[in-house]
Amino acid sequence: MNKELILLIGMPGAGKSTIGRLLASKLGYDFCDMDLYIEEKTNKAVKELFAISEDYFRACESEACLELSKKKRTVIASGGGVVKRKENIDAFKDKAVIIYISRSVEDILKDIDTESRPLLKDGKARLYSLYEERHKLYEKYCHYKVANDGTISDVLDNIIKIINKKC
Repeated sequence: MNKELILLIGMPGAGKSTIGRLLASKLGYDFCDMDLYIEEKTNKAVKELFAISEDYFRACESEACLELSKKKRTVIASGGGVVKRKENIDAFKDKAVIIYISRSVEDILKDIDTESRPLLKDGKARLYSLYEERHKLYEKYCHYKVANDGTISDVLDNIIKIINKKC
């Protein structure tokens, strides 16, 4: 495990991008939002890629995982569904510290606009079904789990402690 590459996984709205940007800044690392990386690479918005098909988006995501797993001194905020393909996690498992940002569905629903997220456009109930589908995968594939149930500062401190002690 290389502490110079950190992959954040978790539900849509768990705080991966926000936490990732701040963590990268604290560590002096680069930051990469995987969905934005995919958008730049394909010249299409995530919504457009999903409009083609979810499989098409997932193929783009898998390609991005292979490319991003070669980075150094980078914090990567993955898309929420990155765990749906084992090959995505395999690209990172020996090259990065994989941290599951765990957050309750209720807290996520308080903060996010479900209309702006392709997989959540069908409403709030979809977030619960995504949680049921994915939370065991997040736990299975992460090296460490950090709860996002306090302040962002607390979450950052917990991640930095893990990185400094465990890696």
